[in-house]
Amino acid sequence: MRWKSRLTAFTICFAIGLAAAFIVAILLRQRLHRPQTQLTPCQRDDYFNRPEEILTALKTEEVVVRREMLKRLLVRPEIATVYYDYERDLDYPARADRARLEYVQLDDTPETEAIVSFVRVERPMALILSRESCGWKLVAALNSWLRFEDYPYDNWLTLPETIKPGIHELLVRDSNGDAMSYVRKSRLLRLVHNQLVQIAQFDEEILEPVKEYAGDDWNDVKRKRSTNITFFPGAAPRIDIETTTSLIKLRGPIPSYSYWLETDGTWHTTKRSWSARASQLLKVLEVTKEPGKVWLATEGRFVGK
Repeated sequence: MRWKSRLTAFTICFAIGLAAAFIVAILLRQRLHRPQTQLTPCQRDDYFNRPEEILTALKTEEVVVRREMLKRLLVRPEIATVYYDYERDLDYPARADRARLEYVQLDDTPETEAIVSFVRVERPMALILSRESCGWKLVAALNSWLRFEDYPYDNWLTLPETIKPGIHELLVRDSNGDAMSYVRKSRLLRLVHNQLVQIAQFDEEILEPVKEYAGDDWNDVKRKRSTNITFFPGAAPRIDIETTTSLIKLRGPIPSYSYWLETDGTWHTTKRSWSARASQLLKVLEVTKEPGKVWLATEGRFVGK
């Protein structure tokens, strides 16, 4: 009977070993098929060591350096909000004028963002960079159309606090018009997850003809509407809006002004827009304090009261 006990023992040990091998195989298979965290390598062209690197390249006299930097900044699939003439800049990219660098808090992250602003091809431009583990990355770019404003467009971009104290939004001004009318608008933009989102828009100033006026000086008499905007950040953010509508009469010639160009180191003189002519107030038609706008977090923008 001894051989039967040995056979039983062998059978039991074989079954245990087979079960153990089966369990180990399952564990190894699960481990091999477990999704691994992929570490994305840093792409050199997507990141910059410092924002000062961009500033220096935009102002340098070396054409090749400017060309390569502009390609890295503006020839990108996700940058579609700026004017860029690739064919012209391929031959001779213009040096940036009034190039400036500012560090400012644009969102809730601990790191501050960098804004590189400059003027090129008679257009102001701003680049917004965010600091990441691989370096500084361009997350947004914007420019403005200011046909009726004076070069170098000092006030085209301001950084008010509109929602939370200490965190800034971007107020961008644009102007357009023709020989008879003038409109200056402002757009309020917010940086959300490294994207610029428009959260409000205003008409700051409008000059337009007075249709019912038939005097000989009809071309000089305008209806002017000016809007004063006040921001109140805090627990209940709001925007107060007061609009003054009046009749004015433009007088005198179109004035000239002078400005200094950093790119060629000389003074230039040119005429201002007709909207900059001196004016006489004829009559205040209306002063309106509008209901204003309040911040609606669920929609991510300011809405009318």
